[in-house]
Amino acid sequence: MPRATSLDHQKTRNYIPLISNEFSQPLLNTMANLEKRYFHEGRDASPNFENMSHIRAKFESIGFDCLLDINEQIIPCFVLEFYCQLTFTYNPKGQFVVNFVIQNKSFSLTLEEFGQILKIPFKGQASTTEMWSLDHLSVSVPSRGLYKTKPPSPRVIKSLIQIPRQGQETRTKNKKTIVVGENKILTREIQTHMKPWVDIIRENAICLGGHRDHVSACLCHMLYCIETSTPYNLAFFILKRMEKTRFKPKELLPYGMLLTRLFKHVVSVSPELAFDHYLSHDRAMHPLAPHYERKTRADRGKKRPLIVRENPELENESYVLYDRVMTPLAAQLERKPRRDRDTRRGRHSTSSSSTFDQPSSSHLNDDDDDGNDEGTSRASTSSPIRYVNSLTNQVPQVFQKLPNIDPDLEPFYTLQTEIINRQVQLRD
Repeated sequence: MPRATSLDHQKTRNYIPLISNEFSQPLLNTMANLEKRYFHEGRDASPNFENMSHIRAKFESIGFDCLLDINEQIIPCFVLEFYCQLTFTYNPKGQFVVNFVIQNKSFSLTLEEFGQILKIPFKGQASTTEMWSLDHLSVSVPSRGLYKTKPPSPRVIKSLIQIPRQGQETRTKNKKTIVVGENKILTREIQTHMKPWVDIIRENAICLGGHRDHVSACLCHMLYCIETSTPYNLAFFILKRMEKTRFKPKELLPYGMLLTRLFKHVVSVSPELAFDHYLSHDRAMHPLAPHYERKTRADRGKKRPLIVRENPELENESYVLYDRVMTPLAAQLERKPRRDRDTRRGRHSTSSSSTFDQPSSSHLNDDDDDGNDEGTSRASTSSPIRYVNSLTNQVPQVFQKLPNIDPDLEPFYTLQTEIINRQVQLRD
């Protein structure tokens, strides 16, 4: 994803309101800290996203097509209030429960209710780790209760989602080359047809931002479930992400668009909360763009066209640059009139009346006959002999007397007339 797009969450600061002064301690400090954070809204997946029909077919098999249909405005005040007093518990039935307070009104939803409201899967395998290595997957999944999960082994996951390694893999971090462990998978190692899946899940299920050169263990688990049509408990993962991110002030506040769906439910059960305090805003983050090949280091520093800089989602392999085929601008050329084509061109080969009537400095000093038909010209100071030799055989007439001209130029034209008459006599 282009850098300009990966950082567009910073634009969400423009609509985040300052409402902490409406609260008393200790909530005032909590809300003030939340106001300083950016939102991660999620990204709308446009129908033009590459291989969308294939992606939708694979995602529908486990209900992940919900990640393709998220298209909501953002309710900033609701997002802040939701995270301000967010807590999690388990009820006597062993169900995971989310608790939050909106305008001093408390709400509690089981994981299953939460999943139904947000229209996301709430049954199947569950995992929560943010670690990179697949070795952490087995120790992060619920080991008992309603959400007990036995994940596939790292070997099985890698066999389905990873391009086989030909040797030792490395990555660069802080200008240092680091060897990648056996059970750590780089983004570039993901199977080609799965790379768009990675973008969609990162933006609409994880909503974390940060490093994109490697794939977390949970994301690998999701890819495995999609490929094998194994149900995955997305509601459990999202609630656990909310629980962990609440106390990480440097992380983004995730799931802006999904929380708009929750707001609509809250208003439906408590209509008194539908007032002007909760204003909706258009999204600041760009839609999901097609997967593209990242620029090589040799390409960095080259400016992209303005329309791409302002709309990074347009940067993909559909728009290929070509070298120009038209020649650069040359000096302005004087176009030949139709009657002069296929003839040598000279300003002094026109009729005598145009040659000698109203003489000017350009007529005295310019010589446009350059010996070719390309119409270029150069200035020179010509002698009378050279002037006569430049004339073609199409001399209209021989002058017997000079027209009215400047007396100071009369000697020059007298000599010219004598030379012309002499040339005509010799020709005849």
